Parts: sequence; structure tokens; C-alpha cells
Amino acid sequence: MSEKKMMFTIFMLTLIIVAIFAFFLFIFVQAGGAEERVPATHRHIHSNFTVYSQPSFFSDIITQHRSQMVKILEEQTDGWMHIAFADIEGWVYLSSHQHTLERPVGLFHNKDDAMHTDLIGPGEVQVLEEDGHWLLVATPSTPMWLNLHFWPSAEQLDDFLYGLPFNVSVYYRNLATGFTFSRKGDLIYNSASLNKTPFALYVYHLAETGLIDLSQTHTYTTRDHRFGTGVIRNMPFGTQLTTAELLTHSVRDSDNVAHHMLMGLFANQSPSYREFYASIGGNVGLIDIATGRQNLMSAEEAGLIMYRIHQYIENDTSYAANFKYSLLNSDIPIITADHPIAQKYGRWDGNFHDKAIVYAPSPYILVIMSTLDQNNQGAFEEFAEISRFFQDFNNRYFTPQ
Repeated sequence: MSEKKMMFTIFMLTLIIVAIFAFFLFIFVQAGGAEERVPATHRHIHSNFTVYSQPSFFSDIITQHRSQMVKILEEQTDGWMHIAFADIEGWVYLSSHQHTLERPVGLFHNKDDAMHTDLIGPGEVQVLEEDGHWLLVATPSTPMWLNLHFWPSAEQLDDFLYGLPFNVSVYYRNLATGFTFSRKGDLIYNSASLNKTPFALYVYHLAETGLIDLSQTHTYTTRDHRFGTGVIRNMPFGTQLTTAELLTHSVRDSDNVAHHMLMGLFANQSPSYREFYASIGGNVGLIDIATGRQNLMSAEEAGLIMYRIHQYIENDTSYAANFKYSLLNSDIPIITADHPIAQKYGRWDGNFHDKAIVYAPSPYILVIMSTLDQNNQGAFEEFAEISRFFQDFNNRYFTPQ
């Protein structure tokens, strides 16, 4: 074979190899391009979903639909998918996670809105977007923002109390969250029988620390006789009563004789009542230095006392159980509720008060102090109205899961 023919043959072979390579390269590129374009696929959306005109929660809503097989036209990395089904085409968000709300929180259209428009929770919510303590969540209508640091506005409480035809002092505290409201809470009243519970707490403290024995007996004498509320004044002189019995009568029956006897027996113990009261954060300026009696009290002070009592009676001791029993069986309930109430009322000389721990699903403290006429049945009705309002408020904003 001549040199010229050999070179031609080599050229032709090379040309054929290049052509074959180009052919396979073209097929590969075409296959790659087809992969990039990804033909439409189908997906079954198993929950209810909302279709938007654009990949934004704030665009127009085209429709809301039940579980449905859809065609996915485009899928973005941020969770948005362009879908089509039936004669509908639009955008749906399918990437989210759940968050558990322990109590109801406010829903807002915008994060800078002054007031919430609705509540959501407790329970699971579908989170669409997060911004600090703000969560954009799915709702039956349109996504809305919730604030994990949400507290209800106290304005509705103020508006209700300002609308009453009489003046009262009110203290409210939700025990689960610590949310607190006070109106004229620092106004000082005659304490009436509200002073019996902090002294009872003191005596139980002496017993818990082994300084006194609640089974010790005491004799009811003429020196102990007092008029007013209670049952011991109707007992014959010489009746023997244990310290535990005196405590029960003082708290449950608001017994003036029992409280007087307890004061005489224990006010000057060490530590003294004043020292104990200071140790629980109380204002000792409300205790008379000469007599040791606590004749003055504000709604906030009464709220503090009930909070300290709550801390004590939830302990697992027989003394704490006795105290709780007496409070739960108060002879004249003034604050009312649809739940068990541990309470102590006070009525004397133009003062009409009550302080309570309400064992609602989310327990709360409520104190109402006033100068309403205790002999007027309307006073009980007014306290019942305030009680209902705060119960509804507590249920609405703090009902747990």
C-alpha cells in the first residue's frame, strides 16, 4: 500500500472515531439536559393544603383543598412547589415542622400589630416560618404570626373593673405562668378575718420545725371568749381543744376565739410572728407592735400570703393537708368558681374581703377587697360577678394542654 493511501485510511478512521464520539457526546448532553428539566411528577398531599398564586404566604389564595394527588411542575429548595390538579394551578408550601403550645397564645396578622386578633393552642401547630420568638403558623384561613412571649393585655381587666358601680381592689396571679394583675392593689384596708391565715401559716411552720406539738390541749376559759364568727364561743367554758383543732376552727370557721387563743399561745415564740412574716416577704409594718395583730392589709399583701400558703399546702405533710382541708371547706365562700377553692374571707365593720386559690386546670390566686356592706346580699353577687370574669379570663388565656 502506498504511503498516500495509508494516510488516507488513517484520516478516514480518525474521522469515523470523531463522528462516533460526537454522536455519543450529543446523546449524553441531551440526556443531561432532560435530567435538568425534570419532567413533571406526581405526589399525594395527605393533609389539607392551601394553593397560593405566588410562592408567598401573603399572595392571593387560589383555593384550599383536601388531600389530593397533584402534579408537581416545579420544586424550590425553600419548601414551595408549583403544582397543578384538575383545572387548578398554583403554589403550595409543603415543608414545615410542628411546635407544641402549652397554653393559648395570641395570633397576629403582622408582627408589629398592637393587639392580637385571635388565640391558638394549646396543642400542636404547623410552623411555616420562624423569626426569633415569632412563628408563622398555618391556620384554617390564612397563615398568621404567633408570639411565643405572648401575654394577654390587662386593659380588658381594667375596663371591666372601671365599669363596676363600686370601687374594689383586686389582685390576680396565674400560678402556672406568673402572670399578675393588680388594680388598687396597694390600697390599705382593715384586714378583718384575713389576718387569720398568715398567723395559721406561722403556727404550722412552728409545728413543722418541731417547736410546738399540735396535739397539745388548751382550755377554753372566760378570758378567751369573743363575740362574732365561730363555734367555740358556744361551747362550755373548760372545753379542751388541741392546737390542731384551734387551727381548723380559726381557718375553716373563721373562729374569733380560736384565733385569739392561738395568738396568746404562740405570738411570742422564737422566732416571733413578726420575724416569720418578714422571712416570707411580708410587710411587718402592717403588724401592730403592741398587740402583734395584723389589722391592716392590701390586696397585694393578701395575694403574697396566699402564694406562700399555696407553696406550703402543696407539700406532702399531714400538717399541710390539714391546712388545705380547712381552706377548701371555708364556711362562707364569697369568691366563687367552677373549681375547688381554698379561701379565707373577712367581714367586719364595713370591710368585705375574700382571698382564694382557685384550682382550675391552670390554678390562680384571686383577692378581692372592698368596703361593700357585708349585710347586703348584693355584695355577694358583686363578688360572684368579678369571680366569673376572672375565671373566664384565666380559662381563655391559660388553659393548659
